[in-house]
Amino acid sequence: MKIGIISINTHTKALNFACPLHTYAFQQFLSDHGIESTVIDYMPIYNNKEYDPVYPLHFYLQHGYNKALTEIMPEGLTKDEQKVWTHKHNLKILTINKFAKLYTIWPKRYQKFENFINAHYIRTKETYHHDDLDDQKLDFDCYICATDVIWQYNPDKGFDRGFFLAAEPMKNAPKIGYAVSRGVFNGWTKEQEKEFIEYTTPFEAIAARESSFAEHIHELTGKDVPVVLDPVFLKDKKFWHDIALPPRNQERKYVLLYAVMERAIDSIQKALAFAKEKGLELIILSSYESNVHLPKEGDYKVIYNVGPDEWLGYIEQAEYIFTNSFHACAFSILFEKQFYVGARHGDKVDTILKTFDLEDRRFTKTYDSTKSAKPIDYSKVGQLLEEKRKASGDFILNAIHSVEKKYNLADTHFKKEPFNLIYASSAKNKNLVCRLFTFGLNKSIREKSIEFRPNEKYDGNAVVKLAKNPFRYKGFTFLGWYCRTTFHGIYKWYCTDGQFHTAAEILYHDDIELCRFQDQEQTDAFTRNRFLTGNSFFLQAVWQNNENGHIIPNIERSLRASFKEYMVQARKK
Repeated sequence: MKIGIISINTHTKALNFACPLHTYAFQQFLSDHGIESTVIDYMPIYNNKEYDPVYPLHFYLQHGYNKALTEIMPEGLTKDEQKVWTHKHNLKILTINKFAKLYTIWPKRYQKFENFINAHYIRTKETYHHDDLDDQKLDFDCYICATDVIWQYNPDKGFDRGFFLAAEPMKNAPKIGYAVSRGVFNGWTKEQEKEFIEYTTPFEAIAARESSFAEHIHELTGKDVPVVLDPVFLKDKKFWHDIALPPRNQERKYVLLYAVMERAIDSIQKALAFAKEKGLELIILSSYESNVHLPKEGDYKVIYNVGPDEWLGYIEQAEYIFTNSFHACAFSILFEKQFYVGARHGDKVDTILKTFDLEDRRFTKTYDSTKSAKPIDYSKVGQLLEEKRKASGDFILNAIHSVEKKYNLADTHFKKEPFNLIYASSAKNKNLVCRLFTFGLNKSIREKSIEFRPNEKYDGNAVVKLAKNPFRYKGFTFLGWYCRTTFHGIYKWYCTDGQFHTAAEILYHDDIELCRFQDQEQTDAFTRNRFLTGNSFFLQAVWQNNENGHIIPNIERSLRASFKEYMVQARKK
């Protein structure tokens, strides 16, 4: 069964770190259970087709936001109209100032998001915009809308039909909602409630992320709506550790502040005072909207040029964390950090704290959690997490298998594409020779390597026995093979944990080690990881110099070269 996932992932004007992460976690969880899925590259209703995600300032200038800098409030407005005008006026000025200040940084941050998605997602080649989704062809057996604030009513745009899987090409396919959220709720009119009921009636199963929304959906529709964890919790600490990139050149221990959306003055003040008291540096990854309220001077460092994997690294390495973000709370829990929570509109942050019995982490004007709250007992939190992770995972898996059975759809296991193997060795001098008689193969000779490409295409489910080493290297002993593949233009290496990792993940983690295959070894490595690999696997011969013991190739040099190229991509635009 082919499943299409719609979520908030790439197309966020704020470049929210969590959006690519929760979609990645959800897709990986399905993959872990043999379920094929593709992320639909969907541009929501609130994203204008003309919007430039790389240089947003251009878009806002073209749409006259700069006029707000000199604009005067019209006369004759009521008090309510004056409030609305002032709010929109201030928002335009804030937006222009934000993207003017971040003009050179924003493209780099955007490319880091794209790099992460290209390295980790299976997604559609096409981008589908809300306005023309009805006219598109989508070839999926089932659709899942997966988390964050996707079922919110926007005062200017209304509900987003795409997030309700209500577009024409989706109408006859079964639908599932996982960890849906409505965000800050200010009430709906009868007409809005009627529209919501029409959108949700066709769903086979719905689970909400917040209990208040689960209860509301049940009241409106009569459907049983369980409360489930956000997708990031479906994967464990080890999974997130492996993709987190620790801060570079960060010698001092630090307190991390990550505040979003609101002014977050309380979080800023509390974090500054706490870091000073502890003698720690304060690192701030907050949104620009929050940072405008920072004092002009202080022992803090503001960083904007950060990608999702780097954001995870800052959380994992922090001594303490201050935040008003749902997902910063989530990853603080996953990484077992001591964290404190400031004010935030809506109830999603309250929900996650209540879920794990951590309400005492919230500080207010009358309660100082940094003084009163005891250190978090993660043995207790861990038990709650395991119970709720299992229940959440069971919901989505049961919903998928129920759909499969009800609609008599094909099984959910991958239809794995065939793949080929390429054997190669460095060719730095004439002492390397190729024993062609061991292969009935095609030969390709390049400037710095000699390659053998078997004519055979291996079945996508095959257990492969590696060929006998076809190379002889005078003065060297053959040690085995390193394996590399290319996924969306990004190199990945096979490691001892049974996964393919990017160069950055390997270089930044001492516990991720390259796997060295032995000559003629049998392995299912190429079939077990087909979800996030290419269709060709490059096996690099590893040699040891008999005189000095040196190993070639210098794999660390190769990894660093790959990582450098990866980072160069983030600066191209």
